[in-house]
Amino acid sequence: MKGIWIILGIVLVVVIIAGAVIFTTSNNSGTGSTGTTNTDGNQGGSGVGNTGGTGSSTSPTTYDIEIKNFAFSPSTLTIKKGDTVKWTNQDSTRHTATSDSRNELDSELLAKGDSYSHTFNSVGTFNYHCTPHPSMKAKIIVE
Repeated sequence: MKGIWIILGIVLVVVIIAGAVIFTTSNNSGTGSTGTTNTDGNQGGSGVGNTGGTGSSTSPTTYDIEIKNFAFSPSTLTIKKGDTVKWTNQDSTRHTATSDSRNELDSELLAKGDSYSHTFNSVGTFNYHCTPHPSMKAKIIVE
């Protein structure tokens, strides 16, 4: 009788582990960014850092750009069409992310801690700057 309880215990442990593996795999199958819709109608990411890793064509990626010490970091970023970029202001001074051509990016003034997100749906090079601080320049390259 003791042997049956040991076997049942082992079977129970195996079932629990298998269930945990299946549950974890099904929750990770839809990786990518799901966030709130911003005022510009674009979907922004809700996580910190890059979501999705490599910017593969199968799932959009969200990239973070930090605005700090009167600079955009990184100052040049290469992404894939459909990826999202999120700018977060870490300075106590207000900044913008505004396209040099004014066609793609046009954030409002961002206070410290504020963010602006934009999804790039066109291939090209997008040069941008901070409107109040025109010496702050950067670019997004969309492949």
